[in-house]
Amino acid sequence: MFMKIIKFTLLFLLSGLFTQLSAQDIHWSLYNMSPLTLNPALTGSYLGTARIGGIYRDQSFNADGITGYTTPSFYVDAPIVAIGKRDWIGIGGMFYADEAGTASLTNQGAYASIAYHKALDKKGNTLLSFGLQGGLLSRDIDVNELRFGDEVLGELQSGTFTQTPDNRANLAGSSAFDLNAGVMLTARLNKLTDLNVGLSFYHILSPNYALDNTQNVNSPKGARDLPLAFKLHGQFNFSLSDKWLLSPTFLYNQAFTSNELQVQAMVGYKLNDKDPMIIKLGPGYRLGDAVEVLLGVDYKSFRFGASYDLTVSGLSDINNGQGAFEFALSYIIKIFKAPTVKPVVICPRL
Repeated sequence: MFMKIIKFTLLFLLSGLFTQLSAQDIHWSLYNMSPLTLNPALTGSYLGTARIGGIYRDQSFNADGITGYTTPSFYVDAPIVAIGKRDWIGIGGMFYADEAGTASLTNQGAYASIAYHKALDKKGNTLLSFGLQGGLLSRDIDVNELRFGDEVLGELQSGTFTQTPDNRANLAGSSAFDLNAGVMLTARLNKLTDLNVGLSFYHILSPNYALDNTQNVNSPKGARDLPLAFKLHGQFNFSLSDKWLLSPTFLYNQAFTSNELQVQAMVGYKLNDKDPMIIKLGPGYRLGDAVEVLLGVDYKSFRFGASYDLTVSGLSDINNGQGAFEFALSYIIKIFKAPTVKPVVICPRL
């Protein structure tokens, strides 16, 4: 029965590779340090009382008059309810704000999520997690910073830039309810190896949050809706020795009409047996786009990550190869009930 569940789950996860889904979403190089944007099933998936964290991405273009992207995100989650001896429920919340371009096109999301973690064996070495996430998407833009074609032409002809109100009248901010879901399999294969593989779906309700506040009757049905999207991700952790660790990971996105594949390999080194600090370093590659330089530090309940993208695509002609940098930090709060120690009464011998 156990092997049938494992085979069914892996088949379900891999089937996502052949499903044509699409969306426009934020993405990270340090995707494993933003669990609630990676997969709702990761909510409360750790050992501790509560977890708080954040990640920041800055992608600036090195060209006159062009402004890049900035994306901060924050989250908190906790395993709150134990079910039996090995199962539990986790809840969490997440917020992000992506700002792009000179006109400050802003996409914001505020979500709450819940996940159920089910042990598939008596020792709890294999878990199957299901997550659900719902929240509000919003979009806005500074219309006064936009320049349309007729305005540029008028400036060339008259030498004076004049805004055309009609061009901006039909642009307005919008918001919509959004629903995401995910599933994840976590397994400890032996004392030296563990893995997790997950599949998450985004924009299940295909929300409409277009900037245009007019009703264009000539638009095809659903053209203003945000299409369904999915992410397939995995991480494998190997203890090579008492000092060295290896963690290869991957992330596959189906975003709008294009696919995106990221592969990474982090090597970790334990400073010594008494010091709980682990230093991590490794390369990553976003297929056809950028080479990633990754750095991480784990110290007790703290995790820190940093990355820098070196553009290798045609975009390097615009930004001179300068990509994006990211910083991420998380902390797991651990409040465990102290054991009750019964007093020992020593009776002297007579």
